[in-house]
Amino acid sequence: MSSPRRMPSVTDVVVALGTGAATLAALIAAPQLFAGDATVTVDIAAWWISGAVLASQAIALCFARRAPVSVLFGTSVGALLVGVLAPTGLGSLADAAVLVAVLRTTLLVPPRRLKVLLPLAGVLVAGGQTADILGSSAVTVPGALGAALLQAVAIVALPAAGVLAVTARRDAHRARVGETEAMRRERAAVVEAAVARERTAMARELHDIAAHHVSSIALMAGVIERQIATDPDAARVAVRQVREQSRVLLDDLRQLVGLLRRDGDERDAVETLETVTALVESARATGRVVDLTTAVGGGQVGPLGQLVIYRMVQEALANAARHAPGASCEVHLDGTRPDVFIATVRNAPAASSIPSSDDIPAREGFGLLGMRERAGLVGGTLEAGPDAAGGWVVRLTVPAEPTNTPGGPT
Repeated sequence: MSSPRRMPSVTDVVVALGTGAATLAALIAAPQLFAGDATVTVDIAAWWISGAVLASQAIALCFARRAPVSVLFGTSVGALLVGVLAPTGLGSLADAAVLVAVLRTTLLVPPRRLKVLLPLAGVLVAGGQTADILGSSAVTVPGALGAALLQAVAIVALPAAGVLAVTARRDAHRARVGETEAMRRERAAVVEAAVARERTAMARELHDIAAHHVSSIALMAGVIERQIATDPDAARVAVRQVREQSRVLLDDLRQLVGLLRRDGDERDAVETLETVTALVESARATGRVVDLTTAVGGGQVGPLGQLVIYRMVQEALANAARHAPGASCEVHLDGTRPDVFIATVRNAPAASSIPSSDDIPAREGFGLLGMRERAGLVGGTLEAGPDAAGGWVVRLTVPAEPTNTPGGPT
């Protein structure tokens, strides 16, 4: 049994039968239709030769999908044979199969191969048409060549050009669809990456806020535990401070989560250098000794840089409370240089009974890593490590823009 892949397609069979039936019907009706036309001379031999060629072309068209090149060449040779062997003036009937083969071949064969196939088919069609005209009428050679050339253009060139144009538009549409899909996937990937970055940033912010306030609450809770029996009044004050710190923590968390719910046209409240004072006051309210000094000068920091400085001070104070409880801290904001702004947080060594800041693990924690990443976002640098006195120093340097002075450059 033959493989299904070797069988002609239904479409090819229908087209072949239709083409063959139409051309054979025209051939059979030709003697009656052109009985008074002297340019059409049909004898028995020429009639049978033409009929055999038309039938062969119809059979060949059944395999136009499987072997388009062979079918195009075969039908074109058939058109040439009709003109050469049976010049009756009806040679155009054989060109109908060539037209169908051209359409099918142009759709199935790569354009680089069509550069040879289509001109060859055009030459065969023109040759058959020339021989048919010269053998059946008294037309001169130039006239026959002109008519044959027009026939070749009509049968081969114009249909092929139309199919190629449609194919080019189809390929361009597919390319646009593919490009649109690729852009959609790229946008989805960008959105996913942005979401991942935002999640990381949110984690950093949550860690900074929680570390700062929770460490203060834990420190005050330890003090309250010792004061309950010895100094109840001071313990009650400390409890109120814990409650206040808890409220501030909840407010900060609510504000951070609220960033996810705000509309795009709303302005987000961000921390600035001015709010560092409130941060220091909040740390002092827990009973810690924190000194703040500020030196202003010729440099100013943008909003993002100020937020980075605020978060660094917040995280540094939280680390000091966690790793060196009871140690005094110094916060120094230096804006005297025109090109950079330097923020420094230094804590003294802890009491001997409590692990000092030298005992901080050498491996950077999540908070210190977050501070370094924020510094990198604004083109700054962060340095952290023990000082000569046994304490711990965190220094943040961010770029600053010079402030225009009267009479200076604008």
